[in-house]
Amino acid sequence: MKSVFYCLSGPAGHAANEIVDAIAVSAVFDQPVAVAFIGDGVWQLFDQTVTEDGKNTTKFLSALPSFDVSEFMVERESLNDQRLIERFHELRADDHTSFLNHVEIKDGGAIRSRMHEFDIVVTD
Repeated sequence: MKSVFYCLSGPAGHAANEIVDAIAVSAVFDQPVAVAFIGDGVWQLFDQTVTEDGKNTTKFLSALPSFDVSEFMVERESLNDQRLIERFHELRADDHTSFLNHVEIKDGGAIRSRMHEFDIVVTD
């Protein structure tokens, strides 16, 4: 079964931590996994906030490629709305080992269309 996870919440929230945990569990069981960052969820790519329980969502996301999670998408419109598109490009250019180099910018329509190719859709 193929699963897509939609990260819609900012990184400091409980929902963000739970979805990251669910992504890791799915990947550990060798299920094909894709991750999409939309709305406030785009902040999970940038914010280094450590939550009350000591989790840093952004740092944990950057470990997901080592779990064979290879498809990461961020919605172009959300990056623009949050005024983060330039920062996204700058961080990728400055650090070629950055997790952001695993993330592909896609239009919202392309992400929604891709959603139909998955058996399980999970949102935070």
